[in-house]
Parts: sequence; C-alpha cells; structure tokens
Amino acid sequence: MVINMISYIKGEITKKGTDYLTIENNGIGYYINTSFNTLKNLSEGDKSSVFTFMYVREDIIALYGFSTIDELDMFKKLISVNGVGPKAGLAVLSTYEINSIKLFILKEDVTAMSKVSGIGKKTASKIILDLKDKIGKLEELVNVNMNDIISVATDLSNDADDITAVLMSLGFSQSEAKKAIEGIDTTGKTENQIIKEALKKLNR
Repeated sequence: MVINMISYIKGEITKKGTDYLTIENNGIGYYINTSFNTLKNLSEGDKSSVFTFMYVREDIIALYGFSTIDELDMFKKLISVNGVGPKAGLAVLSTYEINSIKLFILKEDVTAMSKVSGIGKKTASKIILDLKDKIGKLEELVNVNMNDIISVATDLSNDADDITAVLMSLGFSQSEAKKAIEGIDTTGKTENQIIKEALKKLNR
C-alpha cells in the first residue's frame, strides 16, 4: 500500500549516505531514501527542498525523496508497476537520468532497462508495457530540451550527417537515424525542424 502525507521537506541536508540523506527541519532529522542522481545534486550543509513520498506497508513506513518533482513523479510511476518496489525504483533512478528512462520506455528498449541492478528482462518488459502510454510521446520529450539538443549542433548546416549525429546523441542507432532522415525535404528548414520531423517518423 502506498500513500502520500508529506509533499516536501525544506531544511538543511545534514548527512548523505550511499542511498539516503538526512534533512533537518525544525529540529527534526528526516531519514530519506533517495537516488544517486538526487545525492549528486545535493551537498551536506545545503538548504534545500526534498520532494517526498511516504511508503507504508504492514512492516514498514519509509520516506523516499528527490531533488526534483520530475524524479519523484517517475519514482511513483515505476512503483505503480506490479512487481516493482521502492528498491527497484531507486535502482532505475540511480542508473539513468529521467529523460533516458523515458527514452528507453518509449523506444521499448528492454536491453537498456534490464541493465539496472535487480531488473530482469521480464520486469523491464513490464515497466515498458505499463508506462509507455503514461509518459507522453517521444517528440514531446525531446521538445522539452530542444534548445539543449540543438546547441550540440550549433553552426551546423542542414547536412544529413550532422542531423544524424544529433539523433544518435538522443540514443538512436546510426541506421535508425539515417532511415528517419530519408525522404525529408530539408530545403529551407532549420536543424530543429528536421529533427522534429525525423522524430515523428521514429516514433511511429
């Protein structure tokens, strides 16, 4: 059973462990299970907000927390999958960045997901099946960070090899990228527009 009673805790990070942190608020130190990605973004002595989720079972009450709402939302989605508990959810979030997780799910990349410690191919397939329709579309994911992506290709011309390189940086293979670019009329279009068109083809 999972419930959520505390949305966030704001205070000083007093301790960091390998998979947890302690945050002090009004003289109370909260032990919060967390991911590697959150830990690397916080330092002892920082005053910060940690977005939390309370997990309750008959034999345990535990707090899980993250430095961003996006990471918390992904954690809740992961543990909503039958057979994926908080430990496995943290393992996924400690192995990959949020956008990589979404990309693997949308591309149905069972191999990448099953590289997470404790996640076998059967569980990876279940995560992909259950969450693929709950995290948006591939082009929407990329559009969020399009400025960052295009900055990689700053000053590039509309050369197919350049666009291929950008698509490959998003996790697609060279053959996938080249196939997606085929048939796109690049005349007068920016790299941004070409990439969006290619992504639509890749997401079919």
